[in-house]
Amino acid sequence: MSLDALRAQFPHTEHQTYLNHAAVSPMSRPVREAIDAYVAERHGAEPDAPIANFESFQPLMAETRERAAAVLGTDAARVDFVPNTSAGLNVLARGLDWQTGDRIAVPDGAFPTNVYPFLNLEAQGVAVDYVPTQEGTYTVEDVAQTLQPDTRLLSVSWVHFLSGFRVDLEVLGTLCAERDVLFCVDAIQGLGALQIDVEAAGVDFLAAGGHKWLMAAQGVGLLYCDTALQEQLRPPTGWLHGPVDWEHLDDYELTFHDDARRFRTGTLNSVGIAALHAALGLYLDAGPEWCENRVLDLSSTLADELAARGLPRYGTDAPAHASGIVTVVPDAPEALFEHLDAHGIAAAVRNRKVRLAPTYYNDASDLQAVLDAVDAFEH
Repeated sequence: MSLDALRAQFPHTEHQTYLNHAAVSPMSRPVREAIDAYVAERHGAEPDAPIANFESFQPLMAETRERAAAVLGTDAARVDFVPNTSAGLNVLARGLDWQTGDRIAVPDGAFPTNVYPFLNLEAQGVAVDYVPTQEGTYTVEDVAQTLQPDTRLLSVSWVHFLSGFRVDLEVLGTLCAERDVLFCVDAIQGLGALQIDVEAAGVDFLAAGGHKWLMAAQGVGLLYCDTALQEQLRPPTGWLHGPVDWEHLDDYELTFHDDARRFRTGTLNSVGIAALHAALGLYLDAGPEWCENRVLDLSSTLADELAARGLPRYGTDAPAHASGIVTVVPDAPEALFEHLDAHGIAAAVRNRKVRLAPTYYNDASDLQAVLDAVDAFEH
């Protein structure tokens, strides 16, 4: 797929420079069409529209899991749907049999999603230890020194929401395996932009929402759970965590699916899954390797050009830890944000810093629009 053909799938590119994919992304034409098609069925305006489409939707749901597994580097049996990253992490936080004195390590300065589910366990005698960070960055040695004999879990953001610092998952996965520590990843700021292989990296559990770099919809996301960890987790319950016997719904036998579907509770966000199916399809058609190269090239170019204009990057410029996020610390962040907005450029302000996040359909004209606006900024 050519870049021009890809950009044609995002009509906002005709009138807006969108560099806010670390917050919420625009929907492509295929995603909108998938949503419209699903809603049309449920709307029932056409005589043959399957309003009650629970069963007919199952093949598309299964194919979405297959696409997600291909992106994650695993088997579809290890993947299922969650409403968002927080819901996914809570499956892990609430599912383990925690003991008084257990410890969890998380980097300080992480997005609250990767902190609060674990802080909520303090009432059960679980302690949270923070890996020290500098502008959202840290080393494997920092992690190693934070882990203690009673540490059961390390949970990290694959990409830091502000600095854009991308951790080396394989190195941390190896460290956790050596220390007999479970390894959890909040992947929302990388999935859909960067390549990942959860099995090669030794990830035990992963969660990510679909509305950022995956460019799907809000209210739908993914979890991945390693086979060995699955057997340790007590699943939440509802009525879809196991096979449904439609003829004996009141025969209450508590059985669970033998794969990641056991973490379902009730009716899923089907329209969101339709959106995710289309978004994953576009991403796979474009090619994850090509997408990652585009994202890293665009973010590197943007960071270098902004630094040349007196706006150094917050975090690190090390290529090994680069992502799609470029954050700068101007003297007047709110004023710069408003100036960019007035020039049709979507960015974000977080912690009094300006964050820009290009993805693979962006091009040189988008970056030039930002640079021209920065050049014209007066404060």
